This record gives sequence, C-alpha cells and structure tokens, in this order.
Amino acid sequence: MLLALTTPPALTLKLSDLRKTVSVSSPAITPDGKNVAIIVRRNDYGKDRTQADVVLINVRARAARTLLHDVSGLGQIDWSPNGSQLAYIAQGIVDPDDPASEKASQIFILPMNGGEPFQVTHEKTGVDGFDWRPDGRAFAYSAHIVAPNAAAIKAHDDAFDVTDEAWTDQSAPTPEYLYQIMRSGGKSQRIGTGTWRVGGGFAYARDGRQVFVTRIVGDKHPNRYLSRQLVRVNVANGNVTPLPQLSPTQADPVRAAAGQIAFSFANPRGTMQSEVALADAGGMHPHSVTARLDRNVAGASFFSDGSLLLTANDATQRRFFRISPAGAVANVPLGVLSAGGSSISSNGTIAFTATAPDRPAELYLLLPNARAPVRLTNYNAWIARYRLGATRPIIWRTFDGLTADGVLTAPPASMKSSGRAPLVLYIHGGPTAASTTAYSGFVQVMAAHGWYVFQPNYRGSDNLGLRYARTTVPHITSVPGRDIEAGLARVLATAPIDTNRIGVSGWSEGGLMTSWLIGNDRRWRAAVSGAAVNDWVQYDSMSDSKDFAPQFIGKSPWSRPSEYNLYEAESPLSYASNVRTPTLIMSDAGDFRVPTPLAYEFYHAIRATGTPVQFVVYPVVGHFPRDPVRIEDIYRRWEAWFVKYLGS
Repeated sequence: MLLALTTPPALTLKLSDLRKTVSVSSPAITPDGKNVAIIVRRNDYGKDRTQADVVLINVRARAARTLLHDVSGLGQIDWSPNGSQLAYIAQGIVDPDDPASEKASQIFILPMNGGEPFQVTHEKTGVDGFDWRPDGRAFAYSAHIVAPNAAAIKAHDDAFDVTDEAWTDQSAPTPEYLYQIMRSGGKSQRIGTGTWRVGGGFAYARDGRQVFVTRIVGDKHPNRYLSRQLVRVNVANGNVTPLPQLSPTQADPVRAAAGQIAFSFANPRGTMQSEVALADAGGMHPHSVTARLDRNVAGASFFSDGSLLLTANDATQRRFFRISPAGAVANVPLGVLSAGGSSISSNGTIAFTATAPDRPAELYLLLPNARAPVRLTNYNAWIARYRLGATRPIIWRTFDGLTADGVLTAPPASMKSSGRAPLVLYIHGGPTAASTTAYSGFVQVMAAHGWYVFQPNYRGSDNLGLRYARTTVPHITSVPGRDIEAGLARVLATAPIDTNRIGVSGWSEGGLMTSWLIGNDRRWRAAVSGAAVNDWVQYDSMSDSKDFAPQFIGKSPWSRPSEYNLYEAESPLSYASNVRTPTLIMSDAGDFRVPTPLAYEFYHAIRATGTPVQFVVYPVVGHFPRDPVRIEDIYRRWEAWFVKYLGS
C-alpha cells in the first residue's frame, strides 16, 4: 500500500499575496441552528473598494449560497425571532430621478421564502443600528436628526461653539434618537421624549413594550464616552426609568429569551476594563458576573439556561468564556483558535469566526458539549501554499515584578540563516488590546524577510487582568516603555538576534510607544511611527476621545503645574531631540482620534536634529485609512523602510 505524500508549502509570502485574503465576519445563526449568515468581504484594488456579500451556510450540508451580492454600505445583519427573515443595514435605494436620494444607510428585510429585499426605513441621516422587537413585527433603531439649523448652515451661517469637539469637527454634534418602525415600513415614532440622546446599544424588553437603551448622561458631549447611563423607556408614553448604577458608565444591554438583561459597565476601580452585569427582566437588581474572570470582556450573549458567552483577551489568545448567573467561569474549548464574533442558537450551538495561528479568519461551529469546534468555510485555503513563521508566546518579568507576555514569530524555517537575524518590534495599539498568537498577514510578511517579529503586551494591555491594565496609571508611556525593553531583553536571551539590526514600529498607541522608545534608547536601526500620541497636552485638547487622557494620566494638564509637568514627561515630543533613529512617520490628514498636528510636531523636531526622517500623510479623515489601496500602501512603506535599514 502506498502512502500519499503531502507536498510541503513552497511559496514565500509577499505583501501582494495578502490581496487574496477574504474577510469573514458578523455570524448570525438562525434560532433553530440550521443556517448561519455571514458577511464576506473581498478587496477590489482596481476600483479601490471592498465588495461585501451576505452568504448563507447550511450547517448540515456545509453548503454556501450567496443571499446578497456586492451590497453597498453593508453593516449589521440579524435574523427575525422566528428565523424567517434576515434584516440588514445597507445603503438605501437611489431614485433614478434623484441621484442624491437614499444614499444613507437604511434597514432592509430579506424574506427567506424567495422574495426580494424590502427597504424599511428612509432616514435622511441614515440608520446606525437596530433591534428586532421580540414578536418580529417591528424594529427599534437609532438615527441622528437633521441639524436644527440646516437652513442657516446652507446659507453659511454655520459658526458653532466648541466644548469637547475634536479638532476635525466642522459642526456641533446632532442628537441621536431612538425610533420604532413597523416591519412593513411606514411612519416611524420616536421612543422617548426630551433632549436626551442615544449613546450606545439598545434592546427591547421581553414584552416589546419597553426598550433598554444607553443614553448620554445629562448635557455631556458624545465625545465623553465614560458618561453613559442605562435606562428603560416605555415605548407608548416615553417615560424614562433610570436603572441602578454600578458605575458611571453602563451600556449595551442584551436580552435573554427568559427576559433577563445583561449589560456592560466600566470597572469603578479602573475604567479601562469592561465588566458585565446581570439584571432581572426589568433591569433591576443588577450584579456583576465577571469579578472572578477579571478580564476586559465584550460581546455578551445568552444561552437558553441564562448563562452568558463572553469574549476576552486572555494571555496570548482571544477566548470565549461561559459565565453562570452566579459568576462561575468555564472555558469554552477553542484549541489554538482566537475567537471573533459569535452567535448562539436556541439549543446552545455557537457559530463564530476565529483565526488560527496559520490561517486568516473562517467560520466555525461549536455544538453543545462538543470538545472542539469544526470549520464551516474554506475561503482562505490559499494560505496553505505558503511557508509561515512559527508563532509562540514569550513571558518575562517587569521591572517591578509583574508577569508580562507577548508573541514572538520566527522566520519560516527556509528563511533562517546560520547567523543572527534582524528583529522587528510590532507594537499593538489600544492600550486596551493585546497581541495574540492568531495569524497576522503583515507579521508573516515581515517574518518572510528572515526577520524575527516581537509583539509585546506592555502594561495597559487588557489580557492579564485589571491590576496589569491599570498599573500604567499615571505613567502611560514610560512604564509601558520599560516593560517593552524588559521584553526585548528576554527575546535577545532566547533567539539569535543581530543586535545591530533591530527595528521598532507601531500605530496609534503602538506609534506612541515607538516614538518614546526612539527618544529614550538609541539601539534601534530604524523606526516606523504611525498616528502616534507624541504630545499628550495637545492630545487632551484636540482629540475626539475626551475621557482617554484623564483616565490614564490625570486631570487636565491645565488644572495645575504638576499635571502639566506629568503630561509633558509622558510625551515623546519631550525627548525628540535625542532621536538618532531613521524614522518613517505616517498619519491621516484628518485624524480625529490622534490629531495630525502631533505628527507634524514630531517630524519637525526629528528633522531639526539631522536624523533621517520621512513624513507621509494620507488625505483622508479617520484614525486609519479604510480603503484597500491606501491600507496596502501603508504596509508597503512600512515594509520597505525596514528592508532599507535592516536588509532582507
């Protein structure tokens, strides 16, 4: 008998190969567990756009069929309570006689009996999110109102007072209200009265007569994201009942089949960590169910027995946890997979997306009591033809005795040399995030150059509990910087690294850490700093995220000299005159999160030292480009900068 020989992967991964990647997201399983709808996205580089399809996977047959092809503005998808219809958000249907009509996002319904999609809403400003009423006959949805002074704005009488606006804002914020509309369409009604505005997620109560909604507290600006209150609103008369407060920030209610309500709240001892509470059907008597878990949790959804499925970074993996109403924690078996979005059927079957160390995201299914999930899709089978570097966790001790971790990716076996190899630090943003062993296309592209890639989970990362996340306060830059250097020492002790060829890089918080490291350590051969918070004083004044700096550093830098001095001490700009590392700086022209002027400051400071520096700006609004051509260009420049200085 002859044994079949498996051909080993033969190709070396290049940046252009990542164009083959298919994105699989937003799983929605039918109540009976027989079908799963997913959003499948492919990039069209010729037209610089993303094609989005809605695909239905038959669980038993493992067969896929496209329900909706190339949907503009595709967003949320969700099954009706009986599974007979699929609602989704997409760009409204344009009237041929009015090209400007209906470009905003609207709710559509796709009947599963073979009918055509039906547009339900016609909001001028678009729909942001929706929830099916439990009887399936109506929706609650959120939408911004048209600016009250629209006529004056059209006449250029458009000056506005600034309070907590970002530097990119060109008008005062308009309120976002909650509405109800029947499944068949028609006229909508506002849910609630008064000047309060929606500030997050919402969900119907079991009886459909009330809605639990996240609202912005008082007259707070929407950019004050830590001022959120959970209330119950009577649909018929608009009466508002505030729910008990476990912390100043409560949001995103989720309803169980039996009526209980779960919601997230910021941990009062450290608002950078989200917890989950369970309340009765009226939203009363809430209690935390995540104290024993001690992780920054997200994505709460209910099993039929009242237990909750939660997602959280845990060490170097993103895991699922099952939490009982009493707070008991059970691991959900995922093997080496890092969890993504999920959906639960009435019998407890979990449909979810996940990423393996050697494969981009696919759709998986975990049956009740199963020991391991099964993969339902094969969109990214192409990756099996490529040699990939092995990724493993790495652990070290911080300067003050805490355990820290990160991820180290080695070059593919065929790329390893007999000598020492370059090393690139690829630092995650956040800081409430973490690097995991999940597949990263760009990490693998860098490893294919023969480089080791180190992804440190510095202090502030959300994968080791609240103490680890909050001990960065108030030294948001210097403490994580020392953590990263301690992690680097561990890498140098365990891998054959050429210490004369080490690069450091990151975007957002990763860019901040890069800028600080090159100003406080001259070992680096090259650096890439993207969208970096180089100046905390300017960030505090100009960012859209007004609660971030006070949460991690302290009161306004203008409140007293000691606060100003602390903000300055934690700013990389204060150390820019020390930089001797060739540095590539990148930013969006209209970055509202990390204001673009911070990059200009840092660029000119480095340039004044005579150090090689290049500053590239993308003419878009946002914290990171969204179109495939510009995204690829960022990584092309990132890669080329390290090839130039580290060799390949």
